[in-house]
Amino acid sequence: MAEATRMDPTGLPVYAGRLHDYFTEHPDRFRLMSWGQLGLDAGGSLPHDTFRESVAHKIEQICDAQESGHLDAHWYPVEILALVHEIATAWAAQPDPLPPSGEDRATFLAARRTAIVAAVERLFPATTN
Repeated sequence: MAEATRMDPTGLPVYAGRLHDYFTEHPDRFRLMSWGQLGLDAGGSLPHDTFRESVAHKIEQICDAQESGHLDAHWYPVEILALVHEIATAWAAQPDPLPPSGEDRATFLAARRTAIVAAVERLFPATTN
């Protein structure tokens, strides 16, 4: 998943859209990832804990973007990551709703993706120095 949805902290809205697309196409992987997180030890780490390694790398990327002025430094990096992930995967955790009457599935998914990208853009717009 990390390879397919690679994060660029200066483009968090794009990243959120990629996460949405990935889990829309692979809902089984979202369920497996969620189930796998239940087994993580909150206080420790396992050898080759790829989940925690991935999270630590993303937090480091966010810190670097904040330090270079490309991302608002008023947020804790872990808060940014958590909020982006929750917004992007909000639909993945829900039963797949049917499109409104008369709307095809592709149009419905595109509108949902647009809303996710817009929400993340409003929370975490890229800044320029």
